[in-house]
This record gives sequence, C-alpha cells and structure tokens, in this order.
Amino acid sequence: MTQTADLQPPAPTRPPILFLLATAFLFSIGMSLVFPVLPFVVARYVPEVHQQASVIGALTAIFALLTFFSSPVLGALSDAYGRRPILMLSLFGSAIGYVIFGIGGSLWMLFLGRGIDGLTAGGLSALFGYVGDTTPEEERGKVFGQIGATIGAGFIIGPAIGGLLSHVSPSAPFYAAALVSMLNLLWGSFILPESLSPARRTRHFDAAHLNPLTQLKGALELPVVRRLVTVSVLFILPFSLMQVVLSIMARDTLAWGPGEVSTVFMVVGVCDIVAQGLLLPILLKRFGDRRVSQLGLSMGVVGMGLLAFVPATHVAALLYAGVILFASGEGIFNATLASLLSASAPAEAQGRVQGGAQGVQSLAQVAGPLIGGTLYSRVGGTPTFAAGAVVVAFALAVLTGSRTPSPERVAAIEG
Repeated sequence: MTQTADLQPPAPTRPPILFLLATAFLFSIGMSLVFPVLPFVVARYVPEVHQQASVIGALTAIFALLTFFSSPVLGALSDAYGRRPILMLSLFGSAIGYVIFGIGGSLWMLFLGRGIDGLTAGGLSALFGYVGDTTPEEERGKVFGQIGATIGAGFIIGPAIGGLLSHVSPSAPFYAAALVSMLNLLWGSFILPESLSPARRTRHFDAAHLNPLTQLKGALELPVVRRLVTVSVLFILPFSLMQVVLSIMARDTLAWGPGEVSTVFMVVGVCDIVAQGLLLPILLKRFGDRRVSQLGLSMGVVGMGLLAFVPATHVAALLYAGVILFASGEGIFNATLASLLSASAPAEAQGRVQGGAQGVQSLAQVAGPLIGGTLYSRVGGTPTFAAGAVVVAFALAVLTGSRTPSPERVAAIEG
C-alpha cells in the first residue's frame, strides 16, 4: 500500500480551476440547454398536443431522479477510487447522452439520452470533492463561490445556446454540447492530476455507501427541520413545475419558438444571480433570515398568480413579470433556507441535516415536472399555475406559523 502510494503523483497543491469551472458549467447546462427546445423535439414523436406536456414532464423527471441516485454513488466511488476517473467518466457519459438525444428517432431514445445524462450529472459531487482535496480551508469558500457562480451562469447561457442553435436544427444544441464535453474530456486527460492519494481513499466500501435514501433519514429526525424541509418541498414543486410548463405555455399561448422561449429561462438565471448577489445582503442586514424567507415565498405566490393570467390574456409582459417575481423569490428563499436549517440543528448534525434536506429537495424536483406536465395536459395553463400559487401560499403559511429555535434549544429538546 505504501509503495503504491509512493508511486502515485502527488496531489496538486492548487486545483486546475479553469478545468473545474468548465466542467461545472457543462454539468449545469446539461439541464438548462434542453428547456427551450424540448417541446419542439417531443412534438416530433408525440403528435397529440394534449399529451406532450406529460411526456416533457417525464423526461425532466427522469433526469432529476437519476441525478438524485447517481450523486451519492459517484461521490462514494470517487472517495474509493479517486476523483479523476469519475470526472472523466462523467464527461464521457454526458457526451454519449447528448448524442443519443440528438439522434432521437423514437421516444425511448429521448428517455435513454436524458437518463444517461442524468446519471453522469452526479459527477458534480466528485468535482466538489476535488476542490476539497486541493484547496486550503480558508480559500474553499472562494473557490466554491466561483463554481456556484459558474453553475448559475450555465443556467443562463444554456437556454441561450439551445435557442440559438435550434435555428440550425432542434438536434444541433445537443451535438454541440457533446462536442464540447469530449473536448473538455480530452483537455482533462492531459492537465488534470489525481487529487486523492490511495492512502487517503475509503478502505471500507459497501452497498451502504451507494444508498441515497440514507440521506433522507437525517433530514427528518428533528421536528423543526421537518417543518423547514416541508416548506422547501412546497416551494420546489411549483418551481420545477414552472420549468416544464412555461415553455409549453409560451408556445401554445403566445406562439413562441425556441428563441423566444430561451429568453425566459435567461431571465430566470439573471434574476437568481441578482437576487442572491445584490438584493440578499441588503435584505438580510435589515430584516433577518426568517422575514427574508417569507418575502421570497410571497414573491413566489404573486409570480405564480401572474403566470396564471397569461393563457387568458395572451400578454407576454405578464409572463415576464411573473417569471421575474417568482425567480427572484426563489433565489432569495433558497439562499436563506440553508441558514434556517443550520440554526435548527445542533453542531454535530449540521452535515446530516443539510445533506438530507438536499436529498428530499431532489425528490421534489422529480415530482414537480410529473405533476406539472399532467396538470397542464388535463386542465391547461391557468389552473396549473393557480394550483402552484396555492401551494406556495401554503408553504408561506407553514413557515409563518413555525419557530426556529437555536441549536442549543434543539439539542435540549432532542435530549
């Protein structure tokens, strides 16, 4: 073991930040790239308009579901076998998924392509592990912030790329993403050293490391955490519903094409960055976590309500106004949720609670597209978004009626 470790190249003292940022960007556009194009690709294989929303919801859900399962699996594998091979495998798998989806030919091929891409999107956990291996503790916040901003940029640029290249063909965005993934894989094979030496890898590795459901238990043990996670799920459901239904509604109600639809998702990304980067520090200083969270939920209720009027009025300005309010509220709420969760858990349970909460949120991102697609197919846009507004209002009521005790108080209550 010692001889093998000695033969390995030393872990890099600094992360190859450009490569890591490029990889994070590719992972983030894996989901956002598809949104403007998806209704038009699915229409090739599902001619019945009333069924298209359900199929789009299922395609979005399969990506989220497989990402939920693959994230802890690929993270655990990178702990046992190193970060580099998992990152390389993830890039290769994403390229294959893009190509399969671009080729299409049948509905099951679309599901296969999105499924493969969802499985390999979980490689982001290995990327975060690489940063942890190679970055001094006092600089990790800065590097993770850069990666987070890059992921946010991917959610802005992804729809723009999808809308622009769709003028060539609906498949062009996916072939382009596959090409960039393979170029990044080639680049990484030359410049990316392994960050985790054999001596530091996980020695005990079994099926328990591959079970993402163990994350959920940690999020639900404390009553106050259960309430906050409930609020989070009630907000994520309408948000993921909006991601699926918005492009279909814009096509059906406003006769928009992929280019126009892509501008809406670009607005979502810009609002998220502005809300968290500019508005949030000012609001927190003045009002505190809980009131800012309530403000975010309130903006979500109003935004969903405005979107419910779009099918009846055919006014594009209402769509943009609703998206701006909801996306800004989502950015504000999600940024404060982690702080509220942290204040609700004792020090020794912080990681368990945060990880479990993220697992539950991932499952909500599976359910939201399925529910949204089915509702839109059966009752149309106005009732679908009105139902979303009611759900967010219920989340606001749950948060307003609860209290967040200090970690010391939580520890005393739990014994």
